[in-house]
Amino acid sequence: MKNSFKKENIVKSCTVFLCLLLTGCGTIGLAREAAFESAFDNAQEEEEVDIYTSQATGILGCVDAQEGTFVLYVTSAGEEKVLAYDGATQIYDKYGTPLAMMQLVPGEIVDVAYNSNLEKAGSIRVSSEIWSYDGVGKYQLDAQKRTLEIGSDLYNIRQDAKVFSAGKELTLDQIISQDVLTVKGTGRDIFSIIVEAGHGYLDLRNEEPLVGGWIEVGQSVIQEISQDMLITVPEGSYAVRLTADGIEEMREVYIARNRETVLDLGSIELPEAVSGKVSFDIQPASANVDIDGVGINHLYTVILPLGLHQITASASGYDTVSEYFEVKENETARVKIALSESSENFSTVSGNEIDRGDDKENDNPTITIAAPEGVEVYQDNRYMGVAPVTYSKTGGSHTITLRKSGYITRSYNIEVPDDNQDVTYSFPALEKEDSENGKTQTVSGNQVSGNSVKRENVSDNSINDTVSGNN
Repeated sequence: MKNSFKKENIVKSCTVFLCLLLTGCGTIGLAREAAFESAFDNAQEEEEVDIYTSQATGILGCVDAQEGTFVLYVTSAGEEKVLAYDGATQIYDKYGTPLAMMQLVPGEIVDVAYNSNLEKAGSIRVSSEIWSYDGVGKYQLDAQKRTLEIGSDLYNIRQDAKVFSAGKELTLDQIISQDVLTVKGTGRDIFSIIVEAGHGYLDLRNEEPLVGGWIEVGQSVIQEISQDMLITVPEGSYAVRLTADGIEEMREVYIARNRETVLDLGSIELPEAVSGKVSFDIQPASANVDIDGVGINHLYTVILPLGLHQITASASGYDTVSEYFEVKENETARVKIALSESSENFSTVSGNEIDRGDDKENDNPTITIAAPEGVEVYQDNRYMGVAPVTYSKTGGSHTITLRKSGYITRSYNIEVPDDNQDVTYSFPALEKEDSENGKTQTVSGNQVSGNSVKRENVSDNSINDTVSGNN
């Protein structure tokens, strides 16, 4: 009996101990689990640290998608930053709509949050504080005064403003009147100009039968045809109309931005000749020239009826010269005259000649393009000669185009004062063109009749990369 009672007590004691042991372990496990969950919840609620604490507003420059970098011109600090970006960089328009980096164009004004140590952008947003005028095609730009007139409003172009065309930076005077612009700024100050639609070049070849006639490139260019023209034309597709004595032709061309298209007119059928061409070499270049009593511009080749004609050349301080020349069929007459200084401009004192010509008003002011030397110079599409070159001055806005084989063609806008003073311009040296893009696009046929197009001959449809502009 006693043994049975002892056994029962031992079983009860073991059972109680086992329960306590199990209960204790469970409590410890539950406590540990609760502590872990609490720590996890706290970690989840803890805010992430923002490492992009630096802020800057500036002009977006060149974007290198391959390297994953972009240039930011910080105008307020007058500095240039190169920052990295990647897929984690948040990019927005000014309304907060997400964008891809490729949707931002150089010249955009952006607010950037970045890490100055990592030199990496965390977010890029188009600035909402900047106004933007798009598609500006009618304007008056004065690169020297740094002003832009749009309608009746006059804006100041800041000294640190940037100009971009097709992602490349230009100088202000490389914008020509045919370019279409996007303009960005605040108040009356312009921070950046983006060339939305630029210009290219149309080079006429074998144009001799049409010299003195007219060329119409759509509604963009209407101009008298002269020898060795290089015509700046807004980018796009055009019907070209060519007219001269007994000739009326249509062609179709495409002008690419900053590139040159050659229009070969060698296939034009010529009528029976009733006139001929005359070119001139008159010194000084500022001389006034009359043919049969009618004033002409001797810098260009002219068309005259076959037969004898009288030329008269005169200039202030020089003796006047008159002589005859003949225009023959299928020949270009070349008239060369060098005027002699008039003896009336000198007085003699003890055998020393004193030039009195400086006391006279300059009736024939000139423009001189001095540099870069050895380049072909065109003013408003007309060939003026090889620099250094001097020719008669006309005041107002002009487009100067510089061209040399193997180099990138450049166009510049100049404002010439309307006075009696001679002016001289020098421009930066031309850059060598990429040898891989050194060919020109040549269009030699493309006759247009009504609404149909007959392509007689299209040869060498490669393209010559040139930068202007115009650029």
